[in-house]
Amino acid sequence: MITLEQANDAIPLLGERVQYPFQQMDIGDSLFVSEFRRAESARVAAIQFVKRRGLDWKFSIQKSREGWRIYRIR
Repeated sequence: MITLEQANDAIPLLGERVQYPFQQMDIGDSLFVSEFRRAESARVAAIQFVKRRGLDWKFSIQKSREGWRIYRIR
């Protein structure tokens, strides 16, 4: 299960594959992922998202009691 917190309701561009809502995230927003393998996949996807778009964004992953959180920190 993946849950985005504190993000606006943007609509993805047509033809763009969107598995994780990184484009919608502001600084301080986080994704909650309950499974470790999916969290690792999301972390790698975040790195690729930033590289492919040439953004000056940073993401951080943190363990919580219920699962994992991926934060946008810059």
